[in-house]
Amino acid sequence: MKAVRFYKNHKEFFIENVEKPTIRNPDEVLVQVKACGICGSDLHLLHGFIKPAFSPIIPGHESSGIIAEVGKNVKKVKPGDHVVISAGISCGKCFFCKNHRENLCEEVGVLGFHCNGAMAEYICVEERNVFKISSHIPFSEAAILADAVSTPFYAIKKIGNFQKDQKIAVLGCGGLGIHAIKIARALEASEIYAFDISDTSLQNARNVGANHTFLSYSIREIVKSLHKKIYFHLILDFTGIYDFVEPMLRLLFSGGKYIIVGLSKGQLQIRIPSIITFRSLSICGSYGIDSETFQELIDFYNIGKISLNESISGQFPLDKINDCVRELENRKNSIIRFILTP
Repeated sequence: MKAVRFYKNHKEFFIENVEKPTIRNPDEVLVQVKACGICGSDLHLLHGFIKPAFSPIIPGHESSGIIAEVGKNVKKVKPGDHVVISAGISCGKCFFCKNHRENLCEEVGVLGFHCNGAMAEYICVEERNVFKISSHIPFSEAAILADAVSTPFYAIKKIGNFQKDQKIAVLGCGGLGIHAIKIARALEASEIYAFDISDTSLQNARNVGANHTFLSYSIREIVKSLHKKIYFHLILDFTGIYDFVEPMLRLLFSGGKYIIVGLSKGQLQIRIPSIITFRSLSICGSYGIDSETFQELIDFYNIGKISLNESISGQFPLDKINDCVRELENRKNSIIRFILTP
C-alpha cells in the first residue's frame, strides 16, 4: 500500500510502498483510511521537537475511514462501518483505561509518533480506538474530530467545566485554538477574546466567533491595558509559551482556571502571585481526550452544535504532503486544516 513515511533527521516526508497491515490480535480492526488531517504536531517531527518511537514511521493521528476487517473478539463495529480513529493510544489495562480516562494512562501515546499512523491507505488499531459515526458525515470533518476538535473540547468541558455565559480567552489561534473558539461559541460563552501573533489567525478567529482579538507580541502590555477592566472565567493556552502564564493569571475571575494545552520544550517557571490564593485560581494541564468525552463530542457534533465544513482548507492526495507542509509553515493564508485522502 502507499504511505507517507518520516525518517529521523530528514526535513521532508517520503511517499513509499509498504506492506499493508494485518490484524494480529482478536481485538483489532483494519481501517481503510479515507481522510487524515495534517496537524502542527506533524511539523514538529520535521523540526525535531517531537521524537518518533522508531524510524522510519508513518505519521498521521487525525483520521477517519471505513472498517475493512475485524478481529474475532470485536463487537461494536463491523466491516463497512464509518469510524473516527482516536489519536491517543494507551495500555487498555490500567486503572485509568478501565475507567474511561485513557489520556491519563502511564503508557499513553499518539498515533504517528509512538506507532505507525494513518497517513496511509490502511491502518490497524484496537477496537477501543475507533468510534462509529453516521455514514452521512464527511470523512474530512470526521478526521479532525480526532484531535483538532477533541483536544479543545476536553480542555473546555472536562478540565474547564465551562458554563454558559462565562467569559473565555484563547491564546493561540491555530487549528486547536480556532476550534476552541467554535466550541465556546456553541456553549454560549458571553464573550471570547483571542490572542495570536498572526493577523491571519486572528481573522480566522473573528470569522468563527471571537468578539475581541489582540496581536500578542507584548503580552505584558496587553495585560496592563486590560487589567481591572476585563476578567475571564477560563483562559486556554495553546501556544506552549509559558511566559504568558504569570501575567495572564491577573486577568482571571475568582475561581478561574488557566489551562495549558500547548506543548513546549521549556519548563514552566513562574513566581506565584498572591492572587492565586485569595482568588482561588487554578493552573491546569490538559492532554488529549478520554473515550467518554470523545463520545460526548461526537454526539455534540451530530446534533449540529458545531460546524466543521469551513475548517477544511483543502484536500490532497498523499503525494502532496510536502506541498501542504510548506503552505502551513509560511502562515500567510487562512489555513485551518489540510486533509490528505489516501
